[in-house]
Amino acid sequence: MRISIVSCFDDLMLKDTGASIRILNLARNLALFGQKVRVVIPATNFAIEQTEGIIVSKINGISSLRLLYALSRLLRVSRPLSFLFYDFMFVFEVSRIIRKSDVIQIEQPWAAGFLPLLIKRILKKPLVIDSHDVFQALRIKRSFFRKIAETFLEKMAYECADIVLVVSEKERQILLKSGVKRKKIWVIPNGVDTNIFAPLLARKQSLKRVHECYRLRNFPTVVFVGNMEYSPNQEAVHVIASKLAPLIRKKTGTVNFLIVGRTSPTLNHLNLIFTGVVNSVPDFLAVSDVAIAPLFHGSGSRLKIIEYFSCGLPVVSTTLGIEGLEIKEGVNVLVEDDMERFAAKVIKLIEDKNLSRKLGRKARELAVKKYDWQKITKQLVDVYLSLFSSEATL
Repeated sequence: MRISIVSCFDDLMLKDTGASIRILNLARNLALFGQKVRVVIPATNFAIEQTEGIIVSKINGISSLRLLYALSRLLRVSRPLSFLFYDFMFVFEVSRIIRKSDVIQIEQPWAAGFLPLLIKRILKKPLVIDSHDVFQALRIKRSFFRKIAETFLEKMAYECADIVLVVSEKERQILLKSGVKRKKIWVIPNGVDTNIFAPLLARKQSLKRVHECYRLRNFPTVVFVGNMEYSPNQEAVHVIASKLAPLIRKKTGTVNFLIVGRTSPTLNHLNLIFTGVVNSVPDFLAVSDVAIAPLFHGSGSRLKIIEYFSCGLPVVSTTLGIEGLEIKEGVNVLVEDDMERFAAKVIKLIEDKNLSRKLGRKARELAVKKYDWQKITKQLVDVYLSLFSSEATL
């Protein structure tokens, strides 16, 4: 099959957001299974690159960068190049690629403009919508206009789609309640590369560099991973700085709190260690003793949890943090929504090495069994095949 994956993430290759990690891992593994995969993204100029077995087409338009950035400031959109989905030249160039494809998969339906309508009604191609976070606009901070516009575009994409992918059963139920037909919806969960995110796989030299660079010394280290431009992650960091860190340090003394991922100018807490974007997240997980996810907003499922698990780290999370994952509380994770008791459980894992090892071992087993990207991609191939078999029976 010739599969074109269209994404609004212009900085996709950085792999520093949950969405970009999902897109590239699915694309890479589809290529490993013998599919011809092209990823299409908006860009400042036209270019074609090949990486990890996939072709990446960077498509420009006729709109000036000044106009795109002005629109992003006016509408408070973090990705100016996403406005290229409304640019005639961009849509024309993407259409040329689509005509040569067997399947078109669009990521983040609210960002694709009217492209789903064009694909289904005019180009008449099989359309798959990969919804990482169903009706996100209704759950996080958005202006009233953006909520209305993005929700309208998302609903339109679902109506046009032959198949809608969601990351969890809960997301499926949300779509069913909104009127999307059950036969359209397939659960394709988030995953992890269990070969890269593995216990003690990081090189000693890398671990030494992390220790020295961030002055971790020999104190216990608690880690939180995420894109800090995403408001639920920002909220989690504020909770760590204002509540968890003081409570835990009061009981245990010096503890490093390592915040790994793209930073935001609004976060400047001196009692936390911010790394920014890093080349190897597993190196930072390898130097950590406990991983946390004090999340209270957002939906979908959290890649950070699966990555923690795959590295064999003991994890403390809120109920929402593990939402959408097949997890057993007390077996492979500790769950707590009250921040004082949350802090107490982190302290327990720091002090009780046997409990930490037990949780970490069970977490790793779960990641390998259910959330390895290769196994998940095989499910996706079956989805594509079902699309063609259903067409054949018409």
